[in-house]
Amino acid sequence: MNSVVLTEGLREGAILAVLAAALGVAGLSPSLTWIPEVPLLAAFVLVPVVIIGVAGYRAGKGEGRITSGAMAGVIAGTIGGCAGGLTYVAFGKPPLNVVLGVAAGVLGGAIVGAVGARLSTRRERT
Repeated sequence: MNSVVLTEGLREGAILAVLAAALGVAGLSPSLTWIPEVPLLAAFVLVPVVIIGVAGYRAGKGEGRITSGAMAGVIAGTIGGCAGGLTYVAFGKPPLNVVLGVAAGVLGGAIVGAVGARLSTRRERT
């Protein structure tokens, strides 16, 4: 694995972990029930897609390969999914949430990272 892939995956994964924990607390905390559900659910989907897409884009741009973006997305998605799952466990949910978060992070990270890398490796038509 190249250092560009690892660097981008870890950098975006750390950002995603912080945001996943923050969104998890906002969604699960009884004292924050005043937060509207629709924007919160949209943030649960859109924020990780953007962050993982950026990781894939940067890794794809640096390496020139789609697989590099997919791998960076897997790294970032795994870190974010684990952080989100641990946030759920902290609020008394079953530990299965960690496994499901990691699995969703791996699968979603690979897909979104590959799409980001594909966008970075497109050749302009002349």
